[in-house]
Amino acid sequence: MARPSPSSISVCLGSIVAAFAGGALLGQEPEPREPGPGATPHQIYQSKSSGGLRYTWTIPPGYDAATPLGLTVILHGTGLDYRWGHANHPPAKFRPMDVVVSVDGTSPGPNESRLFLGEPKDVERFHEFLDEMKERFGTDRAFLYGHSQGSFFALHYAGERPADLVGVCAHASGLWNWSKTGRATKDVAIAFLHGSADPVVPYGQSVAARDHLHGLGLPLLHLRRLQSYNHWPNAVRSDETLGWCEGMTCPDPARALALAEQLATAKPADEYQWTTVPAFAAAREILRRIETGKPRPFAVEPDARTKAAAKALAARIEAHAKEHVAALKKQLPAKKALVLDASSDWLGHLSALREDFRGVDVVEAFVAELGIDELALRHAKESGKLFEAWYGDDPRATCEAALEVLPRAFLVDAYPPELAEAIGGWRGKAKDWRLGKKELAALELAEAWARGKAEGVKAYQALWKRWD
Repeated sequence: MARPSPSSISVCLGSIVAAFAGGALLGQEPEPREPGPGATPHQIYQSKSSGGLRYTWTIPPGYDAATPLGLTVILHGTGLDYRWGHANHPPAKFRPMDVVVSVDGTSPGPNESRLFLGEPKDVERFHEFLDEMKERFGTDRAFLYGHSQGSFFALHYAGERPADLVGVCAHASGLWNWSKTGRATKDVAIAFLHGSADPVVPYGQSVAARDHLHGLGLPLLHLRRLQSYNHWPNAVRSDETLGWCEGMTCPDPARALALAEQLATAKPADEYQWTTVPAFAAAREILRRIETGKPRPFAVEPDARTKAAAKALAARIEAHAKEHVAALKKQLPAKKALVLDASSDWLGHLSALREDFRGVDVVEAFVAELGIDELALRHAKESGKLFEAWYGDDPRATCEAALEVLPRAFLVDAYPPELAEAIGGWRGKAKDWRLGKKELAALELAEAWARGKAEGVKAYQALWKRWD
């Protein structure tokens, strides 16, 4: 069956049930130990729940079991088990001030692996486990980080048991079509994290899932787009994304400000020698919460110092966004410039800016002025034929579909990451495929699209790397 386009909600709501989650397992078994006093902070231990689920766990510095802390639970992907979480999320990098638990999937999988299935028995078993962890560690709030299949389940669980959670980071997934996604989850901060070049679960699934939940009126939604990143876990970015969840729900304005400052800080290369733009959109939203008390007020009114610091950082983000908008306006001075042609080198810049600065006032005004979101929605509806051809088995049919579709669907940000490379090889096949003058002219536009995506990303990176 051909895969539908991201314009169809069915993509994010269940076309991919599970995907193999890459990453390491712990090289040696952690020390068995029951949670309790005397454990070494950030040392990985293992234990087993009363319900028989294995898990690894760490505590933060200063943990005394009497002071309530946050609990973050890691849910692994297909083909893995409880050891995956801490092997790929070192305690000093990932939620270092939380109790962090990595648990077995709730159902048996192949070759002694574990699975998180979206069945009532899995929800109930995980609920019992989560309650036990809260009691054993004395935590007062729970976050879930799920990757791949574990991410699908984390979102599913949030719909089934929203009162159990404060926030969810759903990495490299979407939504199962049977998951509850209504207003019951309005108090849960839901953040999607996804690499734009994910070859396993298409990036468009998270985009469509976010848009679907937004359409239902959920107020606490965020998407962290990782430019050109793949399907692998990333402790730095998942920590940032959960930081947004905490910043949008915590009762303390000073804590929220500290999280916004962390999110807006440019990070060095991570363990994969990969860098990306600071989480500007996430930081700006937390700062707006400090400024306005919306969508969720704090337990106490932010003091003058916190408000001033939040206002200053927000102004810096807006000023930086203005640099990007100014650069794009030179190429896109009016709506009529939003066409695919030989001068479309702005494409990659615009795609990245739209998500990375979503909610930043300057960018929102620019997007509204040019009608970019409305045009992108029309483009998404036009893109179906290209997606259907891509997931078929006829390269020439893919070429023909792309040449037809791209001129009127060039704003779609969720095309397969390999499409640009494929376009690069089509000119060499023009003779064998008997492409005529009309097709060759369309091929020039397809090549302009691929070039515009690549050159636009370079321009975007050159600007955001000036952020201090």
